[in-house]
Order: sequence, then C-alpha cells, then structure tokens
Amino acid sequence: MTLSIDMQSDAGAIHTLVSFGDLPDELLLHVLSFLDIPELLSLSRTSHHLKHLSSDPLLHRLRLKYSHARVNQLLPRRPPLHVLQPPTSTIYLTRTHLAARRLQWSLVSIRLNRSISRRPKLSTLIAANILPKECCKYDRRSGEIVWGNGIAGALVERKRQVEREKIKEGLKVWLERKAYQIGLRKESEGRVGIMLWRFSRKMRISDSPHNLPDWCERPKKDRVSGLKRFWEGMGSGRSSNT
Repeated sequence: MTLSIDMQSDAGAIHTLVSFGDLPDELLLHVLSFLDIPELLSLSRTSHHLKHLSSDPLLHRLRLKYSHARVNQLLPRRPPLHVLQPPTSTIYLTRTHLAARRLQWSLVSIRLNRSISRRPKLSTLIAANILPKECCKYDRRSGEIVWGNGIAGALVERKRQVEREKIKEGLKVWLERKAYQIGLRKESEGRVGIMLWRFSRKMRISDSPHNLPDWCERPKKDRVSGLKRFWEGMGSGRSSNT
C-alpha cells in the first residue's frame, strides 16, 4: 500500500510516493487507534509488521481512552428508563414485564382454544358458500369433509373461469352446428316447395264454371231444400218415437 505525499521545500513542491509500512510506528498506532476490533483483525492478516502493531498494548490503551471519552459524552444524552420500558417501548423488560407477557400469552391461548372448539364445520362453511368445496375432500372413515390435497384457494376462481370458458366454447360449437343443420333443412324445404309449386301450377284446375266436370258442379237450390226437409223430418220422427 502506497501513499502520495506532497512536500514543500525551498526548491518547490516535491511529489513523492511512500509505502504504508514505511511510516513511523507512532503514526501507524495513531491511525490504528481509530479502527474497531474486526478491522484490526483484518489488517493484521496483511503483514507481520501490522500484526505486531495491532497487538501492541499501547494501541489498545489509546482505544480504551478514546472509548471512555466517547462514553462520557453519550451518557448524558441517553433516554430515561421509563421510555425504554413498556408500553412505550420493549427495549428494557423487567421480570414483572416478562411475567405479564407470559400471562397474556396464556390468556390468548385459552381464548383461541375456546374459539376453535366453537368454530363451524367445513360442511357448514361450504353450504354457506364461504369456503370453496375444491379446497377440501371427503373422508370415508369419519364421513365428514376435511382439509385435503385440494386446490389452493387462490386457484379456485381461476379453475371456475376456465370451466366457464369451456362451457362457452362448447355452446358456441353446438349453436354453429345447429345453425348449419337448420340452414340445410331450409334449403331442402325450399327446393321441395319450388317443386310443389311448379307441379301445382301444371295441374291447377281453372276456376271458370265451364271447365268444371260433372262431379264438381254446384248443387241446385231445390235439391238443397229437399235434403233439408228430409233431414228435418228424420229428426222430428226420432223425437216423437222417444
């Protein structure tokens, strides 16, 4: 390790490079006195000379002297004891505080055990749509629903979304197939209708009375009145016999 030192002389400024190990021991001890113990240990592994200086008693006396002066400056500024104790802080805990904390934990444990004993069953939560049924499984031995190797709660909604998408795709395919079948049926019915229309046009009978055959002639008025009287007589004869 080298240090760059600028020296001023009568001839002018002189720029020289000095190694860290070439410095006097007094200066090195003064520099090492500002280091902590872990830093001194790391520095002692670099060379034998620095290792010897790191274990020098004079160095540690200087460190203790500086530490004592630093502590005397910080002690008046330390916070009071009531600030470090509960409920303000938990830095300083007495035996009373520890006993109170253990008692509080015991009370919380008792309350949790009572609440767990009164909690509803999984089947009740599933029936109320609070818990998805995909997260549980049916136990054949006990006959109840228990926690099992189901789907995680965060993935249930994703699974349902995928199932809805599958149903939509299936309905879409079915509707397209149905529409295609209806189109084919309409096309075939249209062709049959055209054929029937053409056939009826060829075989259509004229509406004029001169072209009607004998069996298509309209009955005369006297014939209709005679048939009417005949059926009326038949009806009156049946009523008199009864």
